[in-house]
Amino acid sequence: MAAVRNKFLVSRESSLFVSAASLRLRLDWFNKLRWGAAAGILVAVMVTNVYLSQSLPLIPLLVTTGVLLLLNLGYVVRNQRLAPKDIDAELRLVKLQMVGDLLVLTTLLNLTGGVENPLLYIYVVHVMLASLLFKGSEIYQIAWLAIFLFTAEVMGEYLGVLPHHHLLSAGGLTHELPFISVSLASFWMVMLFCAYMGASIMKHNRAIKDELVEQQAELVKADKAKMDFFRFVTHEVKSPVNTAQSAVETALELGSGKMSPAVEDMLTRAVRRMQQATEIVKDLADLTRGGMLKKENLQVVDLSRLVDRLATRLRDVAHRSGQEIVLQVPEDPVVITTNLSMVDKIITNLVSNAVRYNKDGGQVDVKLTSERKVVLLKVADQGIGIAPEDQPHIFKEFFRTAEAQKKTNLGTGLGLAIVRKFVDDLGGSLKLESEVGFGSTFTVSLPRVSGKAIAPKGDKRTMS
Repeated sequence: MAAVRNKFLVSRESSLFVSAASLRLRLDWFNKLRWGAAAGILVAVMVTNVYLSQSLPLIPLLVTTGVLLLLNLGYVVRNQRLAPKDIDAELRLVKLQMVGDLLVLTTLLNLTGGVENPLLYIYVVHVMLASLLFKGSEIYQIAWLAIFLFTAEVMGEYLGVLPHHHLLSAGGLTHELPFISVSLASFWMVMLFCAYMGASIMKHNRAIKDELVEQQAELVKADKAKMDFFRFVTHEVKSPVNTAQSAVETALELGSGKMSPAVEDMLTRAVRRMQQATEIVKDLADLTRGGMLKKENLQVVDLSRLVDRLATRLRDVAHRSGQEIVLQVPEDPVVITTNLSMVDKIITNLVSNAVRYNKDGGQVDVKLTSERKVVLLKVADQGIGIAPEDQPHIFKEFFRTAEAQKKTNLGTGLGLAIVRKFVDDLGGSLKLESEVGFGSTFTVSLPRVSGKAIAPKGDKRTMS
């Protein structure tokens, strides 16, 4: 039942072009405008009465302005105490506010000349706002309410039911029925035309947005199906691969020195292939793992120590081909609040890839830079590089360039896909610069949050 309600709310927010939270922000903005409008009314009344020798009913104007201020205070208090959870509740409040604003506006116009006041077209503002926030007949309801209120005010003054406060700048023509009729007809036409245009434009925009939302939902659904498939494959393949690898390794151990070199070589290659399959399974598990960014999975990490530790761990692999890993990290701790496992994978995959595809005797540069809002990790090698036509595909699952396949048959084709996913999930960015034959440089930017490190028991240092 809750799922159905949530789906309904998402559909409502999509069709209305706003969400409960965004609508609340607009309501807060409208509240600020009312404070300014009330102050403007008070200033205008004082200037008109004192400097323009225009006699306006000061007390009724002040009372009306006071009512506007009290209403706005109620809206502000309500918004501060209630969280924006229900779009329908927020919309009801908007309609209530609009009705109140139209009543206050009509009263102010009655006290300041009625049809003689050129500010009567402020009603249009409410119709345009209604077209942005509402749909269909709701927009015309606001337009017809404005028409009814203003028409009742003008005819009430003309028939003597309501008092008329004449503006000195207005002539006697404004009291004649032909002028009043033409003014009301123009007002009706403008209000209904604005309602029609606003409703038509927003209907078109909503149709476009609904189509985009539907396409996005399909993409999310397809991505979830892919992740579910990967997760299923990971679960189903892991056990038989491990069993097969264990069996072949046992056969090699038991038959050591007894089997022919050809058979031993074949079994050894089988073990390497199964190790590669195991790596693929592990990478798929990383790629499909969810819930890693939950609050309880975040901690303060010293990237300086983490980068140093991971690079040291990979130095033995680099030394086998005469390579050197050169570190440039700040002396002071570089701390970010993040998921340690995800950052560990990002660094490990980038540095191990740099070593794997570097030239023999080459150098891998790992540089960590601390900036005010982000930290930058740059990993550069002097290896085979990536062709321009391959660069747009390099972060796709299982993609390996032809040069990479020639260089080594190791690698799962998932390392960079994991890096891209984890960087995106952490709210960072990833940049690639590469030239064939001259190496590649990957630059990761991660958001940082300075804070006191959370150290494990018995260790007062920053966690890494």
